[in-house]
Amino acid sequence: MFNFDSNSIDPTSMIPLYKQVANVITEEINMGNIAAGEKLPSELLLMKVFNVSRVTVRGAILELVSDGLLVRSQGKGTFVAPKKKLQSANDTTGLTESCRRLGKELHSQVLSAGYSYATKAECDFLKIDESEQIIEVVRLRFIDRRPTVIETSHFLKKYDFLLHENLEGSIFECFNNHGISVHTSQRTLEISTSTAYEAELLETRRGSSLLLFRDFQSGGFDTPLFVAKQLYNTQDMVFYL
Repeated sequence: MFNFDSNSIDPTSMIPLYKQVANVITEEINMGNIAAGEKLPSELLLMKVFNVSRVTVRGAILELVSDGLLVRSQGKGTFVAPKKKLQSANDTTGLTESCRRLGKELHSQVLSAGYSYATKAECDFLKIDESEQIIEVVRLRFIDRRPTVIETSHFLKKYDFLLHENLEGSIFECFNNHGISVHTSQRTLEISTSTAYEAELLETRRGSSLLLFRDFQSGGFDTPLFVAKQLYNTQDMVFYL
């Protein structure tokens, strides 16, 4: 039985309503009140419980899916995802350097760059309040001229110099040029299915299996730098770890 605390939703808060709804659901999941694999109530019911619009509910669900707390099953609904373990990964060089070492041709197309809001998990890692804006850069990355990766990166707002850089190149190199280096990286890996939009970008079928990496990058003294989500189309490629 779901028992969401709708009284915690404050329309006057600086925190967007969809993030407030997402926080309530997150707390219920973290407290174990909603078990892994359990189906979330319908959008209509959530609208009534929280007294918010469908757009707000969908925004909250989208955030929790992005954080990996919820998973969607086409035609079945939205479910609480199984617990995932965070693992260390040697990804302190970036995709540009990895392709260079493998003799692969890499270029990027910037789909968008501007200000946005981080998810709850990203805020916790970046050590910022949810009302603070961050920089969001979305790129489509081509390996050997094939659209292979959709990359969404969230940076602390203090790194807004990135908005004046050539983001078609290596972001790691942009940081290095400003005296900032990535020292440690944590990564999760899971299987995702492409949406219609993702499938169009990656030139594959809707619902195709994709590899989803979530990278949490830190600088010296474990200073958080940015969070990146990378969706890989593994068709016609060998994936190296």
